[in-house]
Amino acid sequence: MTTNSLIQLPLEVLANIVIHLELNDIRNLMLTCKTFHGLIVNENIFMRLIFRNKLVLQNRGRQHNSYSWYNRCRISHNWQKGIYRNKVLVQHNTNYMPWLQFLHSDTLYLSVGSELKCYSLTRKGLIPCNFLWSITVPTVRRNDIRTNDISRFVVRDGVIVCGNRDGNVSVYELNNDRQRPNLISHIKNCHENGSIEVSAVERICNTVVTISQNSPHICYWNYDDYRNHTTNKTHTTFSSPDSMKTIEISHAKGCRCVALNNSQDKLAIGLNGNSKPIIVDVNMSTPLIYSEETVCSQHLTRDIQWHDDNSVISVSHSGKLQMIDVRSNDLAYDATDPFLSSLFCVKTDGNHAVVVGSAEYSRCVLFDLRSTHHVQMFFTQKKASCVYSLDFDSTRLIAAADRGVAALNFNVNHLTTQVRDYSQTFEVIRG
Repeated sequence: MTTNSLIQLPLEVLANIVIHLELNDIRNLMLTCKTFHGLIVNENIFMRLIFRNKLVLQNRGRQHNSYSWYNRCRISHNWQKGIYRNKVLVQHNTNYMPWLQFLHSDTLYLSVGSELKCYSLTRKGLIPCNFLWSITVPTVRRNDIRTNDISRFVVRDGVIVCGNRDGNVSVYELNNDRQRPNLISHIKNCHENGSIEVSAVERICNTVVTISQNSPHICYWNYDDYRNHTTNKTHTTFSSPDSMKTIEISHAKGCRCVALNNSQDKLAIGLNGNSKPIIVDVNMSTPLIYSEETVCSQHLTRDIQWHDDNSVISVSHSGKLQMIDVRSNDLAYDATDPFLSSLFCVKTDGNHAVVVGSAEYSRCVLFDLRSTHHVQMFFTQKKASCVYSLDFDSTRLIAAADRGVAALNFNVNHLTTQVRDYSQTFEVIRG
């Protein structure tokens, strides 16, 4: 009779056996002996082998993920099965189109009307630790139906840039997340003398990039030596054409969204009237990629993000999620919302996970870039609102609807948490 045991098998062989088990079975296996407990909980190589072909969400651009590979796989399993607890973080009584940014996994920036608010979150992210500060951006009254709301903003390297629907941009210096930022520049009349809104903004060093959904122009505004003004508690106002340079995009009705890559040398811009984005070289201020053959008057790109330095992901009014390889301008991924609804926003973890926000029922959808079928859907609030903005890390999803912001926590016990599984395939039946 042989004295060999299962635990004496090579890791690769054990992994090929365990890969056929469900997570509950892996957990039970972990409880059988100290050896399997050590392999599963402490041996990251073993869990990587088991989950090498499965979706494991990453923390992109944030602090290092301190969870073991077993816990990372457990939390990702909860994402895929719809196992989470959710709570509304912020509520208000007026309908807005909020924008949010979730930094360092503990700070939430949120625009509500013409206010920019900052919250500190707990590690579980279900309730704000406290309200840190709020600022109201400078506004200009226009004789039209536009509001003075913040359209979009970006927080990067100690500077906040807010684009307004009144056609202006405000720039703030942020010395500390816990302290209220200082206004350093107010850029007025960015497009067509302020007659149209600023739809999105970006920041490159001391340059602000503005675009408008009603204009084919990309505008660059320089605010060199802006830090010298903060010591005197004053700010610089730019309102003349001399303060800017522009790029005109031919055959474009307008520019809806913009994103800067990690190397900060390329801009990806989503257009009105073209299903493919335009890629602009930051240093040369010239378009690198533009496709005239994909011009379509009915197409509207809602949001765009860099997946990595070689590809961008965008979502459209027609419910399309697409990834473009910027090296060849080829379509690398193409999927559609399960309910064929418009998509408003998108975020990626830089690996295989992409989450989009839809135009109905406060619904977010998780996709795996290795499959065109959705992985899971999350109804973040009991509202019929669009999800105007979202962000996520490996454990949490935060989504902003018209009257509130909700957080979903996936780092929960699957045995004691309700399962909300909407991973089924939906088909459109036309009579």
